[in-house]
Amino acid sequence: MIKVRLQIGNGDILDTMDGYGLVFVSSDNRFEAPIKEFEKSSYPEQEGENIIAKTVSDAFDYKVKWFIKANGSLGNANMVIANFNSLLYIQDGDVKSFKRVTFYNDYKRVKIVGTPSLIQEATEFWRDANGTQHDVVCVEWAIRANRPSLCDFNLK
Repeated sequence: MIKVRLQIGNGDILDTMDGYGLVFVSSDNRFEAPIKEFEKSSYPEQEGENIIAKTVSDAFDYKVKWFIKANGSLGNANMVIANFNSLLYIQDGDVKSFKRVTFYNDYKRVKIVGTPSLIQEATEFWRDANGTQHDVVCVEWAIRANRPSLCDFNLK
């Protein structure tokens, strides 16, 4: 099994299976952050366009797919997802302040740092008639890397 780890806020760096009940399926195959488009101008009386060929890295979404098989002590898949989502933010009244997360994929040698989204919908769903013996879901999760310089695409 591919090992991926996650740090939420200033917490411990935990294996996602052991710490959260999330089995890694796949993630983006990104080698670097995208770059912002060049600044350019164009005029009707001029051929082509003028380009200022200076730019910086741009923010991006990094997507991860998880497999959750819940039974026994884990409760059900809904509970695993709700517990995980609740770790991603601090709630004050109706306001949710999201924590920064750091996702480590040792196989792809990347570290992605950013603001997490919540897991809100399953892409695949298997549950038996009682909802107890077979409780399996596949979900997608995204991290918004709003400061790409914090990411590392050559993790050692």
